[in-house]
Amino acid sequence: MKKYAILFLLLSSCASVNMFSKVDVNKDFPHDEIQKVAVIMFEAPVDENKDSMPSKLSAKTTIDANAGAILSSITARELEKWGKYIVVNRIAVKEEMKLKKLKKDDLLHKQNFLNLGKQLGADAIVVGKIESFGVSYRAMSSGMFISPIVTKVSFTVRCVDVTTNETIWTAKIKGSSTTDNERALASKLIIESFEKLRTKLN
Repeated sequence: MKKYAILFLLLSSCASVNMFSKVDVNKDFPHDEIQKVAVIMFEAPVDENKDSMPSKLSAKTTIDANAGAILSSITARELEKWGKYIVVNRIAVKEEMKLKKLKKDDLLHKQNFLNLGKQLGADAIVVGKIESFGVSYRAMSSGMFISPIVTKVSFTVRCVDVTTNETIWTAKIKGSSTTDNERALASKLIIESFEKLRTKLN
């Protein structure tokens, strides 16, 4: 009976969908000068303990290995829908990286992604940093899992001028859901956040 009570408590505590976003726009920046943008692969944290087994009841959030590619693709798609920017095709970004022999880790250096943006003929580049992108579950001391409890997505998107290195706008996005997978939840979050951004930019 206690086992079922614990399971019900864990599941019922995550029964809602939460969405949060905060958008900041650099009001001093000449936004009309930005016509073409390139969305670069988002930075994802490395899960150093992904193979470890917790020894007691503990919470853990997995991170999808393709999180960076998924979020950058969704971001590029939504920016393209605006009609405000010309968005560099994601295939062109990959080809330019291959041509320049740049790896994903090389884009952690500002100068590399600014130079890449210039090579692509972009006025600005859009980069992201992921905090979480996966399902959160709890591991019991017996090694059995109650999974998934909730899907969690949290990340920051930043648009940077390739010439001055100024931040043009930033969006901090996070949310959780018990019904959506990571991709579906991320899409909803980005649509909501970019609608706020579009309002501030107009």
